[in-house]
Formats: sequence, structure tokens, C-alpha cells
Amino acid sequence: MADAIIPLNGYEVKYISDDAAFQEAIVKLEKAPTLAFDLEFDDNRYTYGLTLCLIQVADLDTCFLIDPFGITSLKPLWRIIQDPAVLKIFHSASNDILLLKKLGCQPRNILDTEIASKVLNYGRTSFANMMAALFNIEIDKSYQVSNWNIRPLFEEQLNYAAADVVYLHALKDRLLSQVELLNRLDWVWEECRLLEGIEQKGQTDRYLKLRGADRLTYFELYILKHLYDFRESLAIKLNKPSGSVIPNEVLVNLVLEPLTDYRDWQNTKGLMGRIKDHAHYKLFQKAFQEAQEEARDLNIPMERPPRPRRPDYLVTREEAERRKSRLQPIRLKVIEEYGEFAASLVFPQGLVNDYAEGKPLEIKKKYALQLLTPLIQPFLGEEVLSGNSANLSGSQPE
Repeated sequence: MADAIIPLNGYEVKYISDDAAFQEAIVKLEKAPTLAFDLEFDDNRYTYGLTLCLIQVADLDTCFLIDPFGITSLKPLWRIIQDPAVLKIFHSASNDILLLKKLGCQPRNILDTEIASKVLNYGRTSFANMMAALFNIEIDKSYQVSNWNIRPLFEEQLNYAAADVVYLHALKDRLLSQVELLNRLDWVWEECRLLEGIEQKGQTDRYLKLRGADRLTYFELYILKHLYDFRESLAIKLNKPSGSVIPNEVLVNLVLEPLTDYRDWQNTKGLMGRIKDHAHYKLFQKAFQEAQEEARDLNIPMERPPRPRRPDYLVTREEAERRKSRLQPIRLKVIEEYGEFAASLVFPQGLVNDYAEGKPLEIKKKYALQLLTPLIQPFLGEEVLSGNSANLSGSQPE
């Protein structure tokens, strides 16, 4: 059974926490050509890992707050999100898309209203700022970082969650009408198709990225990896963020300055209180000693790794300045023409910097290539301007 919440912006708001109510909601949502979405999740703030805590979805008259903790399978909703015939409106969708992909859902036909805001050269493009700028509506974001794992959710949390989607249809209409006046709809659709293709960056060897790890020898890094894995196992068992169990800097220091006795463990600042007992000290010592023994058996050297080699594409400082001077005036012209924030999409500073370092200039966005080719080619002479246009498959509703 769906629980009714106080209506908001003319929308009926329903809290969905069981399979029967979820199936009823799906029947209604399947009929909508356009849906507004948002997700509330915990990313290692209160619990271990990335946890989906609430799904907000709204058609033109009803907002459903779907509690994933009470639903057996979310696949019927995933099918809607993957349907290219249904337009899905998000605001600042990148993290939502990454989470959906991790859960086995491949979003299609996304419209990100934050992208439309940037195309229009708005500087402050958060949802709250856009609602204030376009509709003079104040959105309370104080519950954004509240604990969405708790049950029951507070009424204020549910109202906050509903507010994130019940205005999105109107925001989409207002922004796209402005974009169309500037003849930049193709910018928005291409950027949104590219957004759908984002993937989580590789998470391998994360222990090497801890602050201070670059000071360690090969031998110490081997120990650090084992302690990193030990911390992960503890965090999973306790269902707490890894950094709150043993902070990163403490983990590195435990390698640099090994513990000598139980009192050292008790006096180590930053350790979660729940693991300062003798049992956890023994587990830590076991992990440390096993790592040491394995490193010795493998003859892991006691020397530091060499510093990363300078990439082959890097040029001299003088050449870098020369290359940068050829493109920077063009970027300034793009800023003058389209505005600073829109220019960050068309011709981001990163492209200029990469070219200055010696990399080839690659403009992969089709709309940007069309705009920039006449400007850039006279400056590059015989150099080839390459553009691999993005895959623009999928519907582009008017």
C-alpha cells in the first residue's frame, strides 16, 4: 500500500515501500512519455560502500518516492529507465547514472537540465540555484547530506526528496525553450548522449593513491596493500565507511611506524573506538606479520619505486608556450561569443592545456567540431584537426 504524503506543487506524492504498491506505480509510470528522476544514496558517508536509499520519479501529476529497501526487484523500473522511447529528466545526472549502471541499469534517453543550464551560460547551475533564478522558488537543500539509510525516513526528508522531481518538468520546458531560441538544442542532446556513456574510473590499486604512499618502498607498499584489504574487510563487517574505521593517513603511518604493543594500538589517534580492543589488535598484528613474511619470501626490495617518467608527448616549456599561444586566443573568442560557462563545454581549457603539452588536438563533440573548425584551422596550418563524433543514437524529443 502506498502512503500519501502532503501534496507538493500540485503533485500527489506517494511513498512506495512494498511490492504491491510498486507494481501499481509501474503500471502508471509505463504510460508516461516523459519522467523526472532523482536518487538519494549514501556514498561512504554513514555506511560502507555505495547504497541506493530512495528513488524519486514523477510523471505530470504524481510523484512516487520508491523505497528500494522494501522492494524485491527493481527491474521493472530499470526497464523504463532503459527504454529509449521514454525521456528521463535528471538534474546533474552523472553520479545517478554511475550508480544505476553499478546496479545493472543502463540509462537511455537522458535529459540533464544542468547541461541545458550550462549551454545557456548560467554560472551557478545547481538545482536550487536554477529554481531560484528561473522560478523564484527557494529549495531547502539542508537534508541533502542527511542519513538516507535510516527507517523510517523523516517527513522533512520525504518533502525534500519530492521537491527534487516535482519541478523538473517545468524546469526542462523553461530551459529547452531558451536553448531553442539560441539554436543550441543539438549541443544539449549530444552532451546528454555523451553523459549516458560515462563509466566508473578504474578502482584497482587504490592503496597506491593514499596520501603518503609515494614515500614507501616496494616492501612497505606490499604491506600497505595487505593492510588496505584488512581495513576493507573490517569496514564491510562493521558496515562503516573505510576511512572512519582506520583513516588513510593512519593506515600509511602504521606501515611507516609499526606498532610495538597493544598500548600503541589503543593510543593510535583516529582509529574507530570499536576496534581498539585486544581482539582487533591481534587481527591487525596477524595481517601485518603475514604481509611482512610474504614480502620477505618474495624478496620484495627495500628501495623506493622510481618516479614516473615524463610522458613522451611532453614538449619543452618554450614549445608549450608557443602551442598554447596558438589556441588560447581562439578559446577567448569562443568565450566572448558564447559565454564562459557555455565555452567550457564547447572548448574547455583542458583541450588547450593538453595541446600545449604536446598532445594532438582532438575535438570529439560533433557540434563543437562544426563551430571550432573554421576558427582553429587557420592557426594550426598543416596540422590535422581530428573529430570523432559521438554516438548520437537514441531519440531526441522536440
